[in-house]
Amino acid sequence: MKEQSEKLHNIRHSLAHILASTVMEMFPKAQLGVGPVIENGFFYDFLLPRSLTPEDVARIEKRMRALVKEKLAFERQEMSTHEAKTYFDHHLQPFKVQLIKDIEKHGTTVFDEIEEQNTKPAPRSPLPADKVSLYKTGNFIDLCRGGHVKTTAEIDPQSFKLNKISGAYWRGDQKNPQMQRIYGLAFESKKELDEYLQLQEEISKRDHKVLGPKLGLFLFHELSPGIPFYQPKGTVVRNELEKFAREFSYGDGYQEVKLPQLFDAELWKISGHWDHFKDDMFVFKVEGRDFAMKPMNCPGHMVLYKQGLYSYKDLPLRFAEMTTLMRNEVSGALGGLARTRAFAQDDSHIFLTPDQVSDEVTELLGRIERIYKVFGMEIDEVYLSTRPEKALGSPEEWKKAEDALAAALKKAKWKYEINKGDGAFYGPKIDMQIKDVLGRRWQLATVQLDFQMPKRFNLEYVDKDGSKKTPIVIHRALLGSFERFLAILIEHYAGAFPAWLSPVQAKILPITDKQNKYSEQILKQLKENGIRAELDDRAESVGKKIREAEIEKVPYMLIIGEKEMKAKSVSIRGRNQKDLGSMKLDKFIKNLLEEIKKRK
Repeated sequence: MKEQSEKLHNIRHSLAHILASTVMEMFPKAQLGVGPVIENGFFYDFLLPRSLTPEDVARIEKRMRALVKEKLAFERQEMSTHEAKTYFDHHLQPFKVQLIKDIEKHGTTVFDEIEEQNTKPAPRSPLPADKVSLYKTGNFIDLCRGGHVKTTAEIDPQSFKLNKISGAYWRGDQKNPQMQRIYGLAFESKKELDEYLQLQEEISKRDHKVLGPKLGLFLFHELSPGIPFYQPKGTVVRNELEKFAREFSYGDGYQEVKLPQLFDAELWKISGHWDHFKDDMFVFKVEGRDFAMKPMNCPGHMVLYKQGLYSYKDLPLRFAEMTTLMRNEVSGALGGLARTRAFAQDDSHIFLTPDQVSDEVTELLGRIERIYKVFGMEIDEVYLSTRPEKALGSPEEWKKAEDALAAALKKAKWKYEINKGDGAFYGPKIDMQIKDVLGRRWQLATVQLDFQMPKRFNLEYVDKDGSKKTPIVIHRALLGSFERFLAILIEHYAGAFPAWLSPVQAKILPITDKQNKYSEQILKQLKENGIRAELDDRAESVGKKIREAEIEKVPYMLIIGEKEMKAKSVSIRGRNQKDLGSMKLDKFIKNLLEEIKKRK
């Protein structure tokens, strides 16, 4: 997520205060929580005497606009923590008193916790440990470290909108009182707000959680929470993605394997996942032994490598696997196909020598670029993620691994930013954000360099001089999780997949039952050529059949009437009401097969 400009951050922060001021006018006994800036806007938490209604929110927003037009100034003042506690205690604001007490104990890092969802805030003047800053706006005073606009004249009264109410426990703890959180959107202009709202409307139309079941692709059931049921059409799309991965993501030089999905805990202890990842694994006992469902493939691939004898001539050795993985995600984190408990990915582990790293990573970067062009997506931002606080291995080893990835990025002439401390616990990685048709960014492809796990598993190869060396391992997934990628594709295409991915590539629609026999011959010919086709020979009007095929987002509809039957041709209609004219069936088949082959 890109950082907000200082101006925009200050506008959003100031509107949070205007919101709180308005709520205090309506509910003089309201108790104030916190009101930070978040992506695209702001929120404020309140303990109120009753639940808010949509009518309340409309009144609050109207009053906020009136206050903004008054050109109110934001005046900063400082108080000792003792004075501030006395002030807020007198005004019956216990949550503010608690915040000040926390500041006395922990300093202003308390505000950092509150603003964890923020983009970078504006710089602030440092305060002594025993002082806090307050901001006065009209008759409203709040505990705050800034920044703000100088006056509300800097805010366009039509550039913000209150858009949501939710419950929120004070400090996120269920033991604390539940407050009402009012969310607002805010931009620098009404035009930007309108554009954002229009984008959200388009996103809601494309929501994969709605379109997926509607198109018969997948569904979820409470008997297996967080794990998708792929329906026949969804299975077709999923299989096509796996086929694509074998051709584009892997290609020559990869050896596909299928390893167990259940391993003794000893494997995860050797790899380091038991200490770093155990809470996210499905763990249970069998005959007194601890076992876990595998949440990733890498430790199993280390075991597989160890069973062989390899020399430098055998490397790079590339193991590929698309077996289902299981992760014990908390129920609140699940979200359609985008976050599941069972998933598979175009996963691979490449065992290689140090001098092979640069060329291998450079080749992977080129492969990633080619992959996303097929889907009409572009690589937007690239990050080199470095050593986290909890990491295996010495800083020297990490520096060597980070330098190797940086060298590959430079060799491929890719611009990148450093994402400090966001590497995997076993090594640094290159992460890419991919931009879809709506301009949204997705974290998908990743290339990770691992000096640690091969050591922990005592992996070896025989080098040119006959000595035994430890290989380096590249962890790579270029599409990432097929489940998450499918969710993105559904929204990217609004469910209207290109022909090569479509569950049904052509639908035959006879106008009357007189054309049914000829339509059946067409169906047979399409299927013999490997085209996924269906025949709708119901006794319904052709108009209704067309409408239903368009709702199903079938790429091509073949309309068959008396004229087409006599001419041994087909009348072709593309989805979105595109009349493509008539042609001989052989020509249509040839054109469609070419389109599928080239994955247009």
